[in-house]
Amino acid sequence: METLLLKQAANSWLRQRLTAFLAICAMALCASGCQKVQRTSDPQLKPIQDMLDAQLPAGTPEANVLSYLNNRGYAVLPTGQQGTIVTTIRHIDSQTVTPVTARVTFYFDANRKLSTFEMQRTFNEGLPKTEEPPQPPAGVPQPTQ
Repeated sequence: METLLLKQAANSWLRQRLTAFLAICAMALCASGCQKVQRTSDPQLKPIQDMLDAQLPAGTPEANVLSYLNNRGYAVLPTGQQGTIVTTIRHIDSQTVTPVTARVTFYFDANRKLSTFEMQRTFNEGLPKTEEPPQPPAGVPQPTQ
């Protein structure tokens, strides 16, 4: 009889410890799952990541991503892969006042909803230049309007 009571006490103690352990694991898993995904360790790309995380969260329809990029003048680059959009985003770092350029690849699921994106730092490209009209040779009179 005494051994039966000891076994029941041991089982109760084990059950309590197991329940506590599972609760701690569940809280840790929830806490890690609620954090933002860090896609870059480059501090200069962090503002671009934060902007995209805020404006284009996971689940955003592909059409909305294209509209977002178009409204901000970010050209969509050819990828040749279904379910991906690639663009180049240029950002001015406000602390150093220097431009930072990232090649961003957006990935979409089968329902054409944004799954995630990745960034790679690229060399800063110059801003697109507008073509100036050709100048007439020196000494040639200019037409008046």
